[in-house]
Amino acid sequence: MISDASAAAQTIMKTFKVLPTVPVAASRAMQLLNSSDVDMGKVADILLADQVMAARIVRIVNSPLYNLLQEIDSVRQALIYLGPQRVFEIILTSCFLELTDSQMRSPLKIDFCWEHAFGVGLIAKKLASFSKEISEEQGYIAGILHDIGEVILAQQRREEFTRVMVLAREREIDLYKAEMEVFHTSHAEVGGLLAELWHFPAPYIDVIRHHHDADIDDMSPLTLLVHIADQICMSIGFSCKYDSIEQREGEVYLLDMIEIELKLKKIGIEQFRELRNSLGDMVQQVKQTVASIYG
Repeated sequence: MISDASAAAQTIMKTFKVLPTVPVAASRAMQLLNSSDVDMGKVADILLADQVMAARIVRIVNSPLYNLLQEIDSVRQALIYLGPQRVFEIILTSCFLELTDSQMRSPLKIDFCWEHAFGVGLIAKKLASFSKEISEEQGYIAGILHDIGEVILAQQRREEFTRVMVLAREREIDLYKAEMEVFHTSHAEVGGLLAELWHFPAPYIDVIRHHHDADIDDMSPLTLLVHIADQICMSIGFSCKYDSIEQREGEVYLLDMIEIELKLKKIGIEQFRELRNSLGDMVQQVKQTVASIYG
């Protein structure tokens, strides 16, 4: 049975002027990378056919996100140096940047959204490093993609989303709750539908659609991990809700860390102190990464 929020999301998507799509080169390359016998030469040829994507991939590889010991100056070199799984991760990161860096005007500050996405991705990756059932790659990719519906919704329904942001700031509620009041659905529902359209793997669709669900006991381990990473990012100031640095700084470290620790234990993660001790370095890594890519 389709929920009211899902039905509203489907209706909203029908009003989109241009339905965003994943670049063909990225889609074909990811299909090859998911195969058991990967031909990296073919992957390189596909990516090099899209010059914008190829340039973006090289830029991401050389950003502080990866902290490589040597500079990578070509897609072919990246494929040889990093291997299939890391390249898959980078291609999805490039897709995220492609979909969010639109020429359409948006009430969201895109660099703040990138900080939030990279922040959730890196924290989810760190949390996954403590987990026996979630890979670091899964944590990072799910974190990067979790709010894709928010950025697309803001681009496509700009006036209403401006009201969402005003409402969220005036009432001091999160964007998800404000979206439900204005749209009767949320970026999670819209993002889930888009992720299905783009043929994203099922675990990532689940994260995108359910990371704001009220009942965390029904979440998959990966979705709960991203839900926690999302809350931590909001507490350290990485939020799309505001439009100035001063507003965001007022939100730093307000989250109930005891609650976070209890949630982490639900997915078997006990290394809370180690996570807290690494937050400062991750904050700097995120800021440097966005500055290198956005600048």
